[in-house]
Amino acid sequence: MSNDVDRQVQLLKTIADETRLRILGLLAAGSRTGRELAAELGLTPPTISHHMARLVEVGIVGVQVDGTRHHYTLTLDGVTTPEANLAQDPFQAKTVRTFFDGERLKQIPAKRKARVAVLLELLKRFEPGRRYSEPEVNAVLRTAHDDVATLRRELVDYRYLKRDFGYYSVTDEVPERDANEAQEVPEGEASWLAQLIRSTVPNVAG
Repeated sequence: MSNDVDRQVQLLKTIADETRLRILGLLAAGSRTGRELAAELGLTPPTISHHMARLVEVGIVGVQVDGTRHHYTLTLDGVTTPEANLAQDPFQAKTVRTFFDGERLKQIPAKRKARVAVLLELLKRFEPGRRYSEPEVNAVLRTAHDDVATLRRELVDYRYLKRDFGYYSVTDEVPERDANEAQEVPEGEASWLAQLIRSTVPNVAG
């Protein structure tokens, strides 16, 4: 018990800093590299490195090293949500920032990998375990983009939404990917979908 209290006190002391709170706010929206954090906050890379070392040390931020780049992700002290799991993929986070302006999709990406990243972001707008009529699916997708037919078809083609007797629902099994599809989806896709599916089990059982 004493160790847990000490750990919580250390965590609170670490995040009780204006700059670190701003960093956590940015990471809550998705993964960032150290360079991106420095640019967005107007700080030098060494300053960012100092703050990130402290945040990683207390476990509230995770880091993945890709060559000379460090990708940082909010981990909530090791407690991850499906969204946080997917956000660990740097390409996913960057694509969302590039193609979305708030809730709206600026354009449907032409490149397949970027399009899949957009589809996964849109999938978050659907409630797992619920059945949607086609007009209801269109209404959800129209909040992002007017070409609802393309988005709906792509969600079904990638097996993120399944269609049965005219109704749609979020997939209840992780799709098996062939070699071509595997190159188009982010690395975190399977684990994110698996966690999303597991989160619906209590609702289905009830």
